[in-house]
Amino acid sequence: MKKKKEARDKKTEKDEEIKEKKAKEKVKEEEKKQGEGFKEPDLPVLFVWFISMLSGKSWEYLGLIMNPETKEINKDLKKAKIAIDTVAFLYDQIKNDLNPEDFKRIENLLANLRMNYVEKLKES
Repeated sequence: MKKKKEARDKKTEKDEEIKEKKAKEKVKEEEKKQGEGFKEPDLPVLFVWFISMLSGKSWEYLGLIMNPETKEINKDLKKAKIAIDTVAFLYDQIKNDLNPEDFKRIENLLANLRMNYVEKLKES
């Protein structure tokens, strides 16, 4: 009886080791697949994305769109200027690396933000 129990225990241990080994191999395969599928975006792409986010905040601080979280319109021209200046700075850093479409789009965006800022400044 004791020998049967020991044999069963050894078999169970071996089965667990095999399962553990297969699980580790599966995890490695998943990590490899994820690594192959992920491609780090180019810096200009990240800058354009960040500029888009900042411009949204700029419109919000100008009081032209509502805050999506609070559903309120808040006007803060100081923060709007900081956001617009940051967009301009980022644009200056990457403008030579942009494709013509993004170049023109950000140029227009900056012009619109600046014009609206001046208008809101005159209203105050």
